[in-house]
This record gives sequence, structure tokens and C-alpha cells, in this order.
Amino acid sequence: MKVISIFGGTGFIGTELINQLVKIPVEIRVFSRKKNKANHLKNLPRVKIIEFSSKNILSDNIKGSDILINLVGILHEYRGVKFSTVHEDFVTKLINSALKNNVKRIIHLSALGTSKKSLSKYLNSKYKGELIIRDKFKKYDWTILRPSIVFGTNDKFINLFRTLVKFLPVIFLVSPKSEFQPIYVKDLVDIIIKSLDDKRTFKKTFNLGGPKKFTFYEIIKLIVKCDKKYNITIGLNKTMSYLFVRFLMLSPVKIITTDNLKSMETSNTVRVNDAYSFKRSLTELITYLNNHKKK
Repeated sequence: MKVISIFGGTGFIGTELINQLVKIPVEIRVFSRKKNKANHLKNLPRVKIIEFSSKNILSDNIKGSDILINLVGILHEYRGVKFSTVHEDFVTKLINSALKNNVKRIIHLSALGTSKKSLSKYLNSKYKGELIIRDKFKKYDWTILRPSIVFGTNDKFINLFRTLVKFLPVIFLVSPKSEFQPIYVKDLVDIIIKSLDDKRTFKKTFNLGGPKKFTFYEIIKLIVKCDKKYNITIGLNKTMSYLFVRFLMLSPVKIITTDNLKSMETSNTVRVNDAYSFKRSLTELITYLNNHKKK
């Protein structure tokens, strides 16, 4: 029985992935910095929860793994945790751990728009994380997946704006012309699972989007329509967007930052959608919204 070790498995995408993986005969090791965050997974069959820190990531718990899946990522820097810490330093430690323990297969979740030249620290750090994998793991079988924004139950993007649409009669929208190609979490998870042993995915990077491209403004209008609301949506220009975001950053709860705005200035869409090389059809955002009404 294959052993799959997952880092970042307690989040939105990881939870869906593990719920699907338990349907096939594999042993799953879920590595989490806080074991209680994995309580919703502990009763699943063949799932072992392992608490780790940056100091003990080289523990023997990774030994015997056939595949590593790295879903670890942050959208905001906080409490001294930098993008470089999570997207670069952690990846370096993970790859070193894999090499030390003779693990020869890794699937890494990155993001669309990664670039050496990006003004966004998030996208730049994601780019550097990819380079680390290609360089340090070049003798072995890596796969890098770059999805657009991912939607589904418990996602932190579409659900946030569905909540805002529900409670705010007027929405001031930053960077309304930003481009996205949302992909359904179940479609993304299917692609990850299909990549596990597929040699055609080895040493390759895949850009993944959903079936349709939207501007940010169009996504909000679609949510308003599907949820049968009557909100007024006002798009802000670049200057006003930055001023508005700086105001929001005064809140103790981070909703959006100026670095997020810089990320949004890079199109989050694909020229060639590699998702179709894994699946013939993809779930549309409108279908999801109509089938999962906001209560």
C-alpha cells in the first residue's frame, strides 16, 4: 500500500483531497503544526495525524513515504511569518527531508501568475519555491500545479464575497478589472489524484483554470444574480483601491492587503488550460453557486 504524506492537509483544499484519497487503498499521513486542527480528519480510515514543527520536519515520520504533497501556503504575512518563510524556506526543508529519506515523488501546489519580476511578494515567493523544487529535486519526479482561485465549500474567496453580498447593500470593489479563472476544488483534487502515479506529469508544471474567465466585477455580479440580491457594486480605480485597502488593513482581521492588490494586477487566467488534459469537463462557477445557495 502506497504511503502519501501531505503537508497543509488540514485546510480547505487538503480536507477535500483527503476525503477523496480515503476512497482508494493508500495510507495517508497528515502533517500539521497543530494537531487539533486535524480533528475533523482523525476518524477517517488509514489517516495518521502527525504534529511537526520546522525543527522536527526531518523526523522519521516522513520515512517510508512514496509521495509527498505540499499544499502549504499563506495569502497574508502575519505575526512575523513571511511569505519567504512559508513558500521558500519551508519548501527547502521539505525537499531536504525528502532527499534524506529517499522519497522520490513530490506534488507541489503553487499559483498562477508566479514570476521573478512580480511586484507581489506572494507571487515572487511562490516563483522562488518552484525554482527550489526544480533545482534541488531535479533528479527525481516532481510535479508543480498552478491553479487559479479555487472555489468550493469553505473557500475563503467566493464565500467571503457571498457573505458581503448578503449583508452589504453597497459594495466598493477594489481592482474590479482583475482577471480570474476560478476552478472548482473537486476538479483540482481530481487532478492531484490523477497526477499521483502518472509519469506524463513528472518534471512538468501545469497551469490550471476553470472553464470560464471573469473579471472581479463579473464574479461579484454573478454572485449577486445567483443569490438573488440587489446590491450596488462600485468599482474603484487603482488609486482609490490602494487607499481603501490601506484603510481595511487597519482592522485586526486581515481581509485584503496591498500585496494582494499587486497580485491582482497579474492576470489569474491561463492561455492554455492544462486542466483539460486531466478532465474532459470542469464545473462552472455559476453551476456551483446555483447548487450551493448561501443560507
